[in-house]
Amino acid sequence: MFDDIIKSAKEGNPPELENAAIRISVIGVGGAGCNCVNRIYSGGIKSARTLAVNTDGKHLNMIGAHKKILIGRTVTRGLGAGGDASVARKCAEVDHNMLRDEVGENELVFLCAGMGGGTGGGASAPIAQIAKDQGATVVAMVTYPFALERVRIKKAQQSLNELVEVCDTVVVIDNNRLAEYAPNLPINKAFELADSITTRAVSGISDTIMFPSLINVDYADVKSVMDRGGLSMISLGKGSGHNKVVDVVKDTLEHPLLDVDYEGAKGCLIHLEGGQDLSLGDAIAAGESLTASFDDSSNIKMGARINPALNDAISMTAIITGVKSPYILGKADDSSSSDELEFL
Repeated sequence: MFDDIIKSAKEGNPPELENAAIRISVIGVGGAGCNCVNRIYSGGIKSARTLAVNTDGKHLNMIGAHKKILIGRTVTRGLGAGGDASVARKCAEVDHNMLRDEVGENELVFLCAGMGGGTGGGASAPIAQIAKDQGATVVAMVTYPFALERVRIKKAQQSLNELVEVCDTVVVIDNNRLAEYAPNLPINKAFELADSITTRAVSGISDTIMFPSLINVDYADVKSVMDRGGLSMISLGKGSGHNKVVDVVKDTLEHPLLDVDYEGAKGCLIHLEGGQDLSLGDAIAAGESLTASFDDSSNIKMGARINPALNDAISMTAIITGVKSPYILGKADDSSSSDELEFL
């Protein structure tokens, strides 16, 4: 696989010409999802269109996006779903035709939401289905509640199950893992960190598809990894200095943002960014090292871009698809109930 990447890079990466017609949308659903889209939009993303969808008109007015959509006006009068996922689901169903027109046809849709609440938990699956019905590969990027948010966890499990049934891939960022990733971070800042991680993944993948890169990933690559990817996890790392290649891989392997079982993982999408000194050799070495323990049949795709802001440093984002996390999906058997209580 990495031999093909080297060949493609040396030939000048022609796929970007074919990607000019690829339509990518990022849809934020609910408060957390809209906050994430606001960050992506504020970052000046040019490779994707952003849409913010909410039942809360007041919050929607505070959000920046290419398109803002208030759903369920006749149901909630723009006052939000009150944390009730069934109300949000009804709002999406009532405005199905409007959502279908606004979402439109896309090749790739990233859907951002927080699980455990009202609008994000209830409206995400119907909106994902609308995007799927119009031909898109749908990748949900969702957050899972902190352990202290006990009431929200049961809601989150149900919403996640619904999303897994509809989406090609559901990437879960477990807020509890953020505490391990940045242990001294105040809890309110953890939500911002989750947004920034999603922004980094979505923007990085979209830009690598749409714009010339050191190593290009085209839409077909992303589709092949994400199709029927199921539950997925994201991990990220950074390295700098003389040992940056070794360090970025080590950092990425040590910071998965979901407690998972890797056995049977179907594939991996890797995005690398580095400063002007990032070489093709360093990028290939990092990718090979990260995936050294993967099964030979795993579908691995990698893209790499130059980011002048990363001086003598490399950042890595890895999305691993087809992983297993029984507690996240609420499918643990009765014999493990004591472990589940400990986890919660």
